[in-house]
Order: sequence, then C-alpha cells, then structure tokens
Amino acid sequence: MANCVRNIEGHYYPVFHCGWSSCAEELFHHTSRYYSYTEAFLRNLSAIRNFSMLNYQAERLSYDQRKLLAAVLSCEPNLGCGRTITEIVTSVSLGEISISRSQIECNQTQMDLLPDGIHLVYKHHGTKPIPGDLSPLDPFLHIAERLRLPVAVMEHHVEVSLTQLAQHLDSPNPIARNNLQNALLQLHSAGYLLRNHRGLTHREARFIADEDAV
Repeated sequence: MANCVRNIEGHYYPVFHCGWSSCAEELFHHTSRYYSYTEAFLRNLSAIRNFSMLNYQAERLSYDQRKLLAAVLSCEPNLGCGRTITEIVTSVSLGEISISRSQIECNQTQMDLLPDGIHLVYKHHGTKPIPGDLSPLDPFLHIAERLRLPVAVMEHHVEVSLTQLAQHLDSPNPIARNNLQNALLQLHSAGYLLRNHRGLTHREARFIADEDAV
C-alpha cells in the first residue's frame, strides 16, 4: 500500500504530502482560531479569491468527506487539489455530509489506496533532500525580510505569526501573493513546518532561532 504506513496496532494511515504542512492539521484534525493562514493558502492555491473557511470545523467532517480529504491531502498541493478541498470545506460549512460523484471520479486513484473502516490520522514524513547548497528557506526568508515579517527557524520549525502571514498572502498584489505562495510550497516540500508564534518580534526571532532568523 504505497501511500500508507502501518502503526504498531496494525491499522493503516494515509501519509499526507508534506507540502500541506500545518494546513493538514487545520483541515483534517482540529480547526483552530488561526485558520486564516490555511484559508489564505487555499485561496491562492485554488485561485478562488472569495473562498472562506468561516464556520468550518474539521470535527464535523463526515466519514466520506474525511476519506476524500485524506486522499487529496496525500497529493502534492496543486490547483486541482486546492479546488477539491475548497469544495469539501464549503460543504462542511453548510452542514452537508455527502461528496459528489465528480469528486470521487477525479480522486479515484488516491481513494482506492485507502482501506475502509479505519481511523485516519496525520503523519509527517520529514525532510526531502536539498539539492546542492540551495536552502529551501532562502526564498521565504528573503520575502519575509522585505515584508518586515519576523521569522525564526528552530528545530526544523518556522516560527512566524500566522495571522500576519495570512495578511500578506491576501495582498492585493497578485505577483506578491504568487511569490510568497511559491516560497511557502518550497518550504513545506522540504519538510519545514510552520508554527504560529503570536506577537513575534525581530529581536525575539534572532534570540530564539537556532538556524536562521529575520
């Protein structure tokens, strides 16, 4: 079973693509009050600028919705995945519990990899190899420095205010949005996880960082 790992109790769990980073947790397990970052991330990924996660709670996913969401989250983030997830989120927000035939057909290959009757959980698989000397952090840190956004990298987590980051992802400038989105995707794919650090300052970022900071 290529896209699953087995735990010590003999259950199978889907592996979510690391490109979703902290968004997977917000979408699949528990939607926190800091969902604005995931919302902005999906707006840009799906190119649906009026998408909203208002009233969405991961705990309200039906079994069918959860299975479909798990299948999509096992794929690398792209336009199609983003749009499928926005459809699921909107359905849950409206209190709907079913999924459409078209959604199943579009994601049938991934759906077939997930066995029935299991409890699905998130598992992060760490870091991808980095080619050459190029750090996947560089584009994101460069943009953060220009935006005057405090960032601290420590223990392979990126400490940042997700609320402030979401505001920049919702910039009216499409080039700025796309550049930031691409930098985040590169960061996620390299295995870095974003961790919300409310009220982070540049001074504190430099003090706590063990890898890099701006």
